[in-house]
Amino acid sequence: MKNKKTFIFIVLVFALTSVLVFVFLKRTTTPRYQYAYIDVQQLVQAYNQTEEFQELYQKINEEFNSFNHALQEEADRQVETIKKEKENRKKGKNASEQRKIEEEYGEKLRKLYQERQAETEKKQNEFYAQLDQAIFSKINEVTTKVAEQEGRPLVVVKKAVYYGGKDLTPQVLAMLKNSGEQGNE
Repeated sequence: MKNKKTFIFIVLVFALTSVLVFVFLKRTTTPRYQYAYIDVQQLVQAYNQTEEFQELYQKINEEFNSFNHALQEEADRQVETIKKEKENRKKGKNASEQRKIEEEYGEKLRKLYQERQAETEKKQNEFYAQLDQAIFSKINEVTTKVAEQEGRPLVVVKKAVYYGGKDLTPQVLAMLKNSGEQGNE
């Protein structure tokens, strides 16, 4: 009976030791950090300084200015039409009727200016959305290349990391500055 207990004890110790060795070896052969992170804010600031972004900004800004110029010309024509219409309606009217006409056309002008302001703000929002889309698309493209090169299946934003991971920001930054050509050299 004592031999049986000793045998079971030795088998259990051996099994436990085997499990501990397996866990230790598994831990040392598996990369410590499977994920990586990037500092998006730093990348956006750096990309905004690149020639590629400046050209895109210039192109979109020219489109926005052209839109605003056309909108302003249209508004000027409409204002002139409203003023002429108002003056024609005021002819031959007494002071009370002229005040009512002034109020009516003043309201039309306010409404016109509000509509133009809303159109301008909408176009400006579209302008910023295009820029944001271009920036994040480029950062995503370059981050994907760097992550593949580094063998990182998961990349998160820096703010989401409490501890660990590998910072890929410097590599992504270098590739962004080189317009994504670093990986092709």
